[in-house]
Amino acid sequence: MPHTHLPVVPVAPILNLDARPPLETHPVPSVLDAGDVRLLTAGRLGECHALRLLGIGPGDRVLLPAYHCISMLYPIQWLGAEPVFYRLHPDTSIDFEDMAAHLAAGAKAVIATHFFGFAQDIGRVRALCDAHDAALIEDCAHAFFGQWQGRPLGSFGDYAIASPVKFFPVFDGGCLISARHSLEAVRPRTGDAAFQIKAVLDPLERATLYGRLSLLGSLLWLKNTLWTALKRRRGRTDGAAAPVIGPSSSGGGAELALEWLETGMSRAARLGMQRGRRASARIAQARRANYRRLAAALSGLPGCRPLRPELPDETVPYVLPLLVDAPAQVFPALKQARVPVLRWEDMPEAALTACPVANRYRSALLQLPCHQALRSHEIDWIAAQVRAAVAAAGTGVPA
Repeated sequence: MPHTHLPVVPVAPILNLDARPPLETHPVPSVLDAGDVRLLTAGRLGECHALRLLGIGPGDRVLLPAYHCISMLYPIQWLGAEPVFYRLHPDTSIDFEDMAAHLAAGAKAVIATHFFGFAQDIGRVRALCDAHDAALIEDCAHAFFGQWQGRPLGSFGDYAIASPVKFFPVFDGGCLISARHSLEAVRPRTGDAAFQIKAVLDPLERATLYGRLSLLGSLLWLKNTLWTALKRRRGRTDGAAAPVIGPSSSGGGAELALEWLETGMSRAARLGMQRGRRASARIAQARRANYRRLAAALSGLPGCRPLRPELPDETVPYVLPLLVDAPAQVFPALKQARVPVLRWEDMPEAALTACPVANRYRSALLQLPCHQALRSHEIDWIAAQVRAAVAAAGTGVPA
């Protein structure tokens, strides 16, 4: 692959026209079944809307897990509210004793995250919030699919947010959901033509980079070559930065991008999400199979272990979380090998102080892809790179 800055295998789902058409089957329950839905450009912008609809403002306390992606913090800070961090157990389940203590001290809202697609005991969170007159925001960014006690994830919160870009080959996408409140006040506008075109071309281009659409890749290369030549002919080679078309989250950024707050999901992303929903049984099956294949390849290996080696029946995973003993050596080695590995390093000191799990996992818990677009040999390649990195690091180095 000529793009040596890219991971060797795709970090997120990509288009694959070799795949079978969507199966005609009953869809796997998803957040789209959980209540009223508004389609936005990013999940974190859904959090902004949810907090604003709850009347969160300066001085209000909002509880969130100490271990978190930093993008979860920005909407709270945007509204001038006070983030308060509750502890997690080593399997990332909620420490309910700690949550209850924070609620007793006063909080207007709680954010509960279904980490990596594994459902929290969300019924218990709901009961605690009700007992303390606090609102619940259900964070389904990792759990577009799934259920808890027969109900779709996303249906327990006053509001829920989700991130279709993590589950489907789309350029943009976020969902705001509510089974309890009207979303009439949220009326996203249609994005401009440049955004709509970008939302069509970006997934196609990503697919060509990974050899999924080779003929189309040649056409896109020709398009880019002609476009560059045209700009040169018109004297537009001054090095000026290209305009930003789409929220920063579409490029992997953690920024809030408030200029996209009132813009709706692109037409192409809506189509891709709906097509994926029709194929949800196949997507769930593929993700679960890839997760199990990767977990099996890395289980019993000195120096690392899957955090959640078993998959509950109704779990559709986002990634495989892998705990490593020598993260200072393993993580850079995997990056050097261009493995699409992620971790959440950027957390405030208050969160790390509040929770030993967050303090450890910021470096030691790695996220490896298991999405439906990965092929068997790509899963095996990821496992081989992890084994090599762990072996090179040795065993006995504390996380």
